[in-house]
Amino acid sequence: MRVVIACIAMTAPAALAQPSNCRFYIAGQYDFGGRLGFYLDFEGTELVRLPLILGVADGTNWRFLSHAPGFAPDRDYTIRVVLAPDRAELWVDGERVGSSPGTWRAAPVPLEANQRPSWATERGDWIAIVSKLVVSVERNGTTADRREFDFGDIAARPVALQLVEEGRPSSGPLETRDGDTLTIEVTLRFGDADLTRYAPFIDRYGQYRYADFPGKVRSDDDLRADIASEDDRLEAMPPPDDRDEYGGVTGFWTEAPTGFFRVVQRDGVWWLISPRGNPCFLTGVSGPPAQLWEKTPTTGREFLFEWLPPRDGPYGVAWAADVWGEGQGTDYVCLHTANLIRKYGDDWQAKSSERTVRRLRAWGFVCGKWGAPVTEVQTPVLHLGATPRIDRHPDVFDDAILATMREELEKQIAPRRDDPRIVGWSVGNEYDEIITPAEVRAILAKPESAACGALVRHALEVLHAGSVAKLAEAWQVDAADLAGVLAGDPTVPDVDLEALRRVYADRYYRALYETIKGIDPNHLYLGNWIVPGWWVNEDDWRLVAPYCDVIGYDRYSVDYNDERLARLQREAGKPTLCGEFSMPPWYGGLRGFGRFHSAAEDEAQAGELYNEWTRAAARDPYCVGQIWFMYRDQALTGRGPGRGPQLVHGEHFAFGLITETDRAKWPMVERMREANLAAVRWRMAAPGP
Repeated sequence: MRVVIACIAMTAPAALAQPSNCRFYIAGQYDFGGRLGFYLDFEGTELVRLPLILGVADGTNWRFLSHAPGFAPDRDYTIRVVLAPDRAELWVDGERVGSSPGTWRAAPVPLEANQRPSWATERGDWIAIVSKLVVSVERNGTTADRREFDFGDIAARPVALQLVEEGRPSSGPLETRDGDTLTIEVTLRFGDADLTRYAPFIDRYGQYRYADFPGKVRSDDDLRADIASEDDRLEAMPPPDDRDEYGGVTGFWTEAPTGFFRVVQRDGVWWLISPRGNPCFLTGVSGPPAQLWEKTPTTGREFLFEWLPPRDGPYGVAWAADVWGEGQGTDYVCLHTANLIRKYGDDWQAKSSERTVRRLRAWGFVCGKWGAPVTEVQTPVLHLGATPRIDRHPDVFDDAILATMREELEKQIAPRRDDPRIVGWSVGNEYDEIITPAEVRAILAKPESAACGALVRHALEVLHAGSVAKLAEAWQVDAADLAGVLAGDPTVPDVDLEALRRVYADRYYRALYETIKGIDPNHLYLGNWIVPGWWVNEDDWRLVAPYCDVIGYDRYSVDYNDERLARLQREAGKPTLCGEFSMPPWYGGLRGFGRFHSAAEDEAQAGELYNEWTRAAARDPYCVGQIWFMYRDQALTGRGPGRGPQLVHGEHFAFGLITETDRAKWPMVERMREANLAAVRWRMAAPGP
């Protein structure tokens, strides 16, 4: 799916004798490579010898102050840093513990606070819990700027909840200049990170044992009682009567029905047209009904769970092994499957599916990426199956491999070639479908392949004017022919590598499009769900765009609007469809979920953000729809892959419209319903480009 990126430091300070990537950054405002700014962090796995590090840069070098007093858990510490024009000082609990003469140079970047970067994967026996951070800037005897972070509400959570999400990563502007005096004041404490001290963490319903919130399920009767109460609420939300079965809206204008989804442009605005010829703005959700997915790994961390379902009998379907193809025999379980069985009884799958459809229709959702009930509109993601790969992707210059690729795709397409509920096909997902420079280098190391031959001929004929001598010189080999160039272990310059990457990518995307349209000319092709910014460069969008009927993309942000995306849309001049976006509630860290980078604080805010996003998307003349990620919350212990005694493996976010206990998030879905039902009217009023 996707990747969450938080980055503070680029490397371990040279001053440390035993560098560790177990890091927690209290504060930082710096350009490490440019040797500018400062940072304050902890680096190490053992609390009793944990060093507190102050890094200070003067534009030429970094210097470091280190203090390891033997910190202890469950007590407060105060830390003070002074960066003056002529010195740096480090204070702990009112005692100066380090001083370094010399100046410092300001870094023109935002101030970061309370961060454990994603690359700092090593975990120690401690967690740092910051309650307050104040950074002030003195210039010419007066306070020039000040930034205060109050983490008191987050820090007040039980340590067992802190272990899931250590704090609220924050940032903000802070104006610093050379010659300023900067003061940092911190209040924090440490918690014991020994998981066995708090286990079990997860109750029999998949909820966090240390969380307490309204609506928490405490018995099987609570689960079953939801059925009647939800029925009453859904009764008051009848599906709109101005929609056809595909989400097309009646009562406006119509196009000629073709029995398939298609796109048209009217007055500069792109529209998705339903198989019955009615205009629609697609509003979908990923993954319903999610009865057996997503699962969480249990091998080596069974102690985290208060209860795990039996492996035989009706609960046996909740279990599986190696669901990510790891091949290690890792066990995975789906605790919300057990909740569905408890709630709906023997016929739980049929009843859960029926309720899912009822919910989606009541809330104005009409389709889904990553699966949907067979009665609903879908955007299936295809895969290449047994097609051989030359590296990450097939050799699309090899006719035999292209024939295999066609066979693999036709197996998936043929059963639904005439299905009007298919909006369109896509292949693969996100960064996996980007052609990378490393991949091209790997291809050039396989001279027997058709792709290598084609790329080298392109380099000769197009990049170097047909001259082997020029090619050999550019690639730093002594060769008289192409075979000699390849045999000489060439060093391909970046400019040539990028040109060849684009040649290969163009051929790959064109091959997919032509193959799928050859198998099924009636359905739309949506591409590969490219992610703006998660690519080699923005030309990847330009490479994908010509080979899509609608450009499918994913984008996680609290705001729909994006200047770069808008510019690329205008360039392509094609309709777009957002296949994944989400603002999952974080609940202030009180329910045990992780904090996603586009998180909302609670369900009400998530609903409001969805409303704003939908209004903006519907008024975008290029966007023909959107799909929320996802139907059900992820497991608190993560969806994996992974094994062993770690509290979370993989993603663990409250993405869902539905909780792990099969309860609707009413403050969120009610607001979503309003937006979904209004989306076409908003689009009718959309201005052209």
